[in-house]
Amino acid sequence: MAAPVILFDYFGVLAHGYGRVDTELMNFIEKKLVGKCRLAVLSNMNGGTADEMLGTHAEMFDGVFISGELGAAKPDQRAFLLAASQMQEFPWDCLMIDDSEINCLSAKDAGMEAIQFKGVADLEQKLEKYGIMTP
Repeated sequence: MAAPVILFDYFGVLAHGYGRVDTELMNFIEKKLVGKCRLAVLSNMNGGTADEMLGTHAEMFDGVFISGELGAAKPDQRAFLLAASQMQEFPWDCLMIDDSEINCLSAKDAGMEAIQFKGVADLEQKLEKYGIMTP
């Protein structure tokens, strides 16, 4: 499965704090994922903008979905389904990357694939399984 959409959690995956993105992960995303699939953020926050959250990296993402705006928060399956719908994709064409095991299990229950984030090297290895890392 080569996911047309990869959804990233914000805190714990993309950022260490609000507006403090993980530079190593952002460099990996820019070099290895941009142009291969559409990228989005699904976060359990009440509000915020892509520019505030991601800074200069915001342009790499096709969507930023905030639970406070969606009306559902992870691990509620509706949050995953709403994000997929906003990206105009079926859940089974989406891959959720989250540091929370509960959120990954719920994403799978909603029909998505999911990877529990444990670092960039681990993520790259797991993405190879989905055929996303092939040239």
